Amino acid sequence: MYVLDLSFHLRNLRAIGVIDVTHHRDEVSIRVRLEQALLDRVDRLVGERGRTKFIRDAVLWRLDQDYPPIVRELELEVQELKSRVEHLEASQATSLYSSSISESVEADLCRDHIDKGILVELLRREGVTTTELAELLLGSASRRTTILNRMNAINERARAKFGVDVARLEKGIVKGKRGAWWLTDRALITS
Repeated sequence: MYVLDLSFHLRNLRAIGVIDVTHHRDEVSIRVRLEQALLDRVDRLVGERGRTKFIRDAVLWRLDQDYPPIVRELELEVQELKSRVEHLEASQATSLYSSSISESVEADLCRDHIDKGILVELLRREGVTTTELAELLLGSASRRTTILNRMNAINERARAKFGVDVARLEKGIVKGKRGAWWLTDRALITS
């Protein structure tokens, strides 16, 4: 066997079984193992200096033959449509749960849209971790402390109004979630 170094454009590498990849700007250098007889055929056809171009052209030809560019474009469009549908479904679900929170509870317990978002996610998921809430509402898992402070404030306001907490933090594993907030009484915030 003979090992040959080749440079292929980065976008075409996905279709090839790649080993030992190194990056150089917009191209990638890979190592391909070929049988000596196959390498001799390539050399007879294009010479030693033409190996890289020949193999690059062969890979591109094969990619276009097996996977035409139009198919790739359609695949990207389908992925984009799927992400849009997921976003719309999530928005619809959120608005459904958002409207189920009573106006008096929203006025008494929620200072702003983040507090309301916390209650919506608790209704929607039943149990949700502080990290999940931070990622969903604040865009960063590192802002868990903000969510924890908000949950404590919501519970303080709930104790003042209803005499009980809206949610409790279970530190162990409950229904497959570790360290999650759980609603104490769903009817408390929906009625």
